[in-house]
Amino acid sequence: MDFDTWTGMADSDILQTISASNDSTVAVEVFKTGLLRKRRNILFFERFSGELCYSPERPESSHVALSIDAKSVVCRDKWLKPKKQRRIADYARNIALAADKHPEIRFSSTRMAAKPLRGFVAECELSLRGVTRPAAVNVVFSPMSHGRLQIDADTQIRLTDFGIELPTSLFGLIGTKNEAMVHLLLWATVPALKQTS
Repeated sequence: MDFDTWTGMADSDILQTISASNDSTVAVEVFKTGLLRKRRNILFFERFSGELCYSPERPESSHVALSIDAKSVVCRDKWLKPKKQRRIADYARNIALAADKHPEIRFSSTRMAAKPLRGFVAECELSLRGVTRPAAVNVVFSPMSHGRLQIDADTQIRLTDFGIELPTSLFGLIGTKNEAMVHLLLWATVPALKQTS
């Protein structure tokens, strides 16, 4: 669901923007198999943007949409040499994500339900590599200073559900598990023209 199709926003709802910054992070954590099963690769996306329609009085009615540039993926694993980091990022971009054909990864929430202790479970649609699947995303909203809102979210996906073949030694990479964790740490901000003093 896109924000320009939404109607029925309450007067108290706040429309905020999400953009890439030093404070915001979109990352996918992929666990290794075999001899490196205690290792993991963490792939970061450097370009993304989105919007949050936040309802302070009823947070469970909030909605979020996020667009991620698949070509902006990088690997920063300190346990790997820079050449191997680039090789993994190239594999993720060109083969796993097929970013030339599918340049956008998209999250759109459709419904939120409060969890018993803290936060919410957001029912989302995740579009990746031309495939759209439902995803249950754990979400915590944390109001910050100056009208900003921190969004801490994570979900687990199966790579093969999106047509991603698991890498093998044929690509010079040790195999990975089919399950991956997606971590989102986002800052939502009221656009400058709408901020009040």
